[in-house]
Amino acid sequence: MSFEELTDWFLQNPDLGGIFMFLLGFLESFVLTGLIWPSALLLFVAIALNQADLNLLVICLGAVLGSFSGDLISFLLGYYYGPTIQESRILKKRKYIFQKGQKFFEKYGIGAIFIGRFLPAIRPVVPVVAGLIQMPKQRFIITAILACISWSIALAILVVGMDNIISLFYF
Repeated sequence: MSFEELTDWFLQNPDLGGIFMFLLGFLESFVLTGLIWPSALLLFVAIALNQADLNLLVICLGAVLGSFSGDLISFLLGYYYGPTIQESRILKKRKYIFQKGQKFFEKYGIGAIFIGRFLPAIRPVVPVVAGLIQMPKQRFIITAILACISWSIALAILVVGMDNIISLFYF
């Protein structure tokens, strides 16, 4: 599907844009899907939705709610089922990513949640690691909310910037 076909589909179904952004935000943040899900897809869909004149606030709100939901569920999985999850077949194959996330968390502490939100390679792992080390739930939730909001602002800036660049090529 080309970018233009995607834009056309969203023009015909703009009411589904916020829900679609929620799903994409969730899929890229949730540990089991985020390890294989391409983060760039969310950006491209957000640009397509913006091209389809969907309100930027709806786009970003859908993305931030989905991302926070993925982070929270990943954190809770790590908090309550961490050792079992680490032994799963999917994550055993990607153990190096978990180790990278754990080192990152040890180095940056609570800031790892904030910084990790902006790094696609470790984004879905950091919440699980926070759960594994039994980070206090309230501290994680507050930090994750702030990180997701900051990330959605960056998403909005990218969408508007890319939209302006794309519009230069349309006469």
